[in-house]
Amino acid sequence: MPLARPHRQPVSAWLALAAAALMLTACAPQGDFGRPAANVVNDEIMPWVGGHAARYRAEPVSGFDFTDAEREMRQLGYGLMMPTLPHDRWNQFWAELRRTRIGDPVRFDPDPRGYCHTLEREHYRSSRARFIRMVDDMRADRQRIRPFCDKAREVMEADRVREGALGHIRTLSPVQIRSAHDRIAENRTIVSWVRHGLRQHADAYRCSLNTQIVATPEAEAVLAERELRGLEEDIRDFDRFCAALPTRGAVGVEQAPQRFYPRSPPPEEIVISK
Repeated sequence: MPLARPHRQPVSAWLALAAAALMLTACAPQGDFGRPAANVVNDEIMPWVGGHAARYRAEPVSGFDFTDAEREMRQLGYGLMMPTLPHDRWNQFWAELRRTRIGDPVRFDPDPRGYCHTLEREHYRSSRARFIRMVDDMRADRQRIRPFCDKAREVMEADRVREGALGHIRTLSPVQIRSAHDRIAENRTIVSWVRHGLRQHADAYRCSLNTQIVATPEAEAVLAERELRGLEEDIRDFDRFCAALPTRGAVGVEQAPQRFYPRSPPPEEIVISK
């Protein structure tokens, strides 16, 4: 028999909560290496607001503290979930709503074309600089995949222990049992979000590469194409890197309706050949 979820609060109360969340998300400072800065807003206020918002949407929200590995997995996955360019403020905003669970993870899905448009608008003294920036960003993504998967495997192994314990310990309260199941679902959600974020990054790089090869063709475009193909191969192998991690029970993002931030699919033909 499924456990009952908390009673929903009045809509007016959640509208006020959402308004406060929007202001918090807009001013939340960022840290180094693509991680959220350690401060009271990122570490306490936004997760608290996001937990209440997720409960309102009847999503799994655990009452347990994070283990060290669970916290590290989230930190490692942050840069892969979020839009790459910090100046892509609009999509950073939507992604932050999703990361903190303040916003619906399906509805608030960043537009991967934001990277393409932001890079195109930024001023560079050299026409080669945009290609170099793309290569650097793609290499950073590729270097983050394996450490994230190593930590995710550690977390999933602990979740298997957690599941096994639930079947043998008879003194647990219904709240503890529910919190355990919710934490397992939350951990699987992070893997799902990272997978989705990586695919969005690849779409963004493809959009930018196709644009720049027309706008400012340079020899560095070949290097960018080669790096993008490597990233796309890594993404195809993501589940193998992560030991075919399960996503059942996760709060999905890949089924986002097309009317929200529709994407231009990458062309079938490769614009740059090696």
